[in-house]
Amino acid sequence: MTLRSINPIIAIAAALLAAYAPCFAPVSHACQADMQGGQQTDKRKLTTVQTVAADVAGAKGAVEVRYLDLPFGAATFGYLEKGGDDYYSNRTWPFAHLRLATAATIEGTRLAPGDYVMYITPKGAASEMTLTLASFKPSAPGGTFLVPGNVFVETPKDATVVVTKPVRFASGASPATDRLVIGVEPAPGGAAIKVQYGDRVLTESVQIK
Repeated sequence: MTLRSINPIIAIAAALLAAYAPCFAPVSHACQADMQGGQQTDKRKLTTVQTVAADVAGAKGAVEVRYLDLPFGAATFGYLEKGGDDYYSNRTWPFAHLRLATAATIEGTRLAPGDYVMYITPKGAASEMTLTLASFKPSAPGGTFLVPGNVFVETPKDATVVVTKPVRFASGASPATDRLVIGVEPAPGGAAIKVQYGDRVLTESVQIK
């Protein structure tokens, strides 16, 4: 083999290495999916922060909710409802950031304007699945604990529990969603926060007077 015939081979090898170099980085999930026909794309890493709000009693954006549009997984949600997994059933799952622009009442508890985290404690970490509302202070004004693409975000360490209650999502909602969807709508005396995850639905009432 002559030197002249080797040069094109070297050029081709260099081009291939440049094309796939990102796949040798520590975070290579997307590259691996591309190399395998896109079958292993991790939808969890594509989640984004969504914001919904409602004007209530003359207050603009009185009730605002930010959340990650988490892909629905029936088995995963089952671990929250029934327990049975060493990880999913034994940690808290913050799923929404509630911001009140005015004083409000939830579950009979008066809340000051400010920021609150809504999180679920699965059966396993507790005797039954519970929903908790806890106040916290964002690290920056207007900021949030939610991180795009991170479905395993932790509950803020400074969260102070305000309300905790046993919770059960109604099942059989139609049409079902393929991800978490939260809506905030004006309701008599305040607003309603509707949470739908797959075919499971939960509605929480926020009273503002």
